Amino acid sequence: MLTFVVCAYKDQPHLEDCVKSLKNQTIMSKIIISTSTPNDFIKDIAKKYDVELKINKKSSGHINDFCFAFEQAETKYVTLCHQDDIYCPDFAEKMIKNMEKNSDSIIGFSNYNELRNDKIIKNNKLLFIKKILNLPIKLFKKSKKIRLFMLSIGNAICAPTVTYNKEIVKEPIIKSDLKANIDWDTWIYLAKNDGSFVYINKPLLLRRIHEGSLTTNVIESNIMRKENKEIFSRFWGPKITEYLTNIYSKSEKNNKINKKEKSNKMKYIMVGLYLILTVAGLILYKYGSTKDFSFSLTNGVFSLKLNFISILGLCCYLLSFLLYMLILPKFDLSYIMPVTSAISYISIFVLSILILKESVTIYGIIGSMIILIGIVIMNLGGK
Repeated sequence: MLTFVVCAYKDQPHLEDCVKSLKNQTIMSKIIISTSTPNDFIKDIAKKYDVELKINKKSSGHINDFCFAFEQAETKYVTLCHQDDIYCPDFAEKMIKNMEKNSDSIIGFSNYNELRNDKIIKNNKLLFIKKILNLPIKLFKKSKKIRLFMLSIGNAICAPTVTYNKEIVKEPIIKSDLKANIDWDTWIYLAKNDGSFVYINKPLLLRRIHEGSLTTNVIESNIMRKENKEIFSRFWGPKITEYLTNIYSKSEKNNKINKKEKSNKMKYIMVGLYLILTVAGLILYKYGSTKDFSFSLTNGVFSLKLNFISILGLCCYLLSFLLYMLILPKFDLSYIMPVTSAISYISIFVLSILILKESVTIYGIIGSMIILIGIVIMNLGGK
């Protein structure tokens, strides 16, 4: 059984919508409202929907509030709900089903859609990037290295979708000086532990985006950027940290892009990401094949030997294939195939020399120059 604990604060007008969505779950789930700011508004909603109300009388900040809320749940699984959000009817059913398949599950989490001005947004740049970042975790749910690597380039885990396994996780959030990125800090901590991160690709939550939310406020106050940089610096050097911080900050401020601009930019972002994944996949796979093997599959006829680098390369290449299927309908086939193939070829040619130390031939150089000229001519042709 799963317990939903709604973390309520003051008289947030969307609290009732959140509670209603939890009451409409397809399977029976326990619901609790937890607050350190009790008032008639919260009490009336708890009474109206026959929901247990727990009051934290010793609150010393939002970390303490979350920990108090977590402690109120007596079931194996617990989801700490943000009072602004709406949970899909099958959230509890899908979450329990998937986490029960993995007895060592640390957390479960899902994809989500956004709710802006009462309109459901299923696709935008931020949502798309998060889906891509979470796919390797879905494929290698037990791998500490892969989930830490994905978390080193961004936080794609949506906090209100996270369901904790209380038999493994003793606190829902680590003690931290961070204000905006406590969740990200916690996922990194949990990712270092043995067990599975269970990701459900289906959207199971509507995350409400509005001016009064904590996330919006910390972005506008520049707290988020400072904390993003602090976390990136744990994994990367100064130059990469600065680059990732800039990219991440821009992705958080995509609300003002109009639909046409968003659509055009998204197309080319997808192409860029596809090319990066394709080239990285091939280079990593070949580079890994030159190293000592640590994993093998053999059935008497077929034999495949891989190490972690090669597996990461295969993962990148698989993601690039899936991404290409999304890209094809957005461009003319006669344009996108030769252009992406040409850019991939040139990138692989250069990197194979720099990284794999392969020899350079005059034919390779001439071929690359011809391909470059072809790309220029195609783009001058008006595409």
